[in-house]
Amino acid sequence: MQANSILQGVLFSSLLLAASYTDIKRREIPDTICVLLVLTGILKFSYLNLLGIFVALPFLIAAMFKEKSIGGGDIKLTAAVGFVLGFWKGIYGLILGLTLLILFYIMVRISLIIRKKQVAKNLSMPLAPFLGIGFIVMYFIN
Repeated sequence: MQANSILQGVLFSSLLLAASYTDIKRREIPDTICVLLVLTGILKFSYLNLLGIFVALPFLIAAMFKEKSIGGGDIKLTAAVGFVLGFWKGIYGLILGLTLLILFYIMVRISLIIRKKQVAKNLSMPLAPFLGIGFIVMYFIN
């Protein structure tokens, strides 16, 4: 593995961990993290990676048609990661992250039902931790 790849992998993972942490704590993803992610993409730049920005398109469309469906930080994070991973790895990472979110959501709902706690209709969860896992996994899969 080349030094650029190692450096990019460490920076990429660290930035996604930082995004996950701030999303959990403050329910926001700083623009700085997204900009730094794009800059890590320049370490191994390919013109095809520009297409990866379109990975965020489903989130953008969802946000346009349903208010409070997805945060702007999640959209920017997904676009930045798409630039680093490229289109297909970005899509697969997105699918993996959303699958993890759904599984976690189901487990939380079942847990609340079993403990006879009131189940909120609109249970909101930070998205960055789940997307981060999916994107990191796809980064390290060749």
